[in-house]
Amino acid sequence: MKSASVNNEPGHITKEDIFDDLGFSPAETLEAKIKADIWQALVKHIEQRKYTQADLVARLKAHQPDVSNLLKGKISKVSITKLIQFAGRLNLDAKIKVTAAQPERRPSSSKAPAKERLVSSHAFKRA
Repeated sequence: MKSASVNNEPGHITKEDIFDDLGFSPAETLEAKIKADIWQALVKHIEQRKYTQADLVARLKAHQPDVSNLLKGKISKVSITKLIQFAGRLNLDAKIKVTAAQPERRPSSSKAPAKERLVSSHAFKRA
């Protein structure tokens, strides 16, 4: 069988959420998305201010390997709590809002009500 790269065809097409395709649970998916959003806000702020790693070690009160992980996007090695602490130390406001999700759409032939899930909506304000 020919590989996808030889034929220039995708090996897999994602139709819904990539996390579903990778086998993540809804809780793991939610955590990954929240971490990614906080990380993006932090990196944008850091880039705008042109902080060096040394600046960040001092400002974040963190060890150099933690700062390196942050800058390299290795967010699996950093907790949501730590990311929120970093945001605070950079004078960023971090807010996480938990609400009931919209009911899942089901085919019209299904009469069972959709289950509600808790999801997070989050916004970041710059100081």
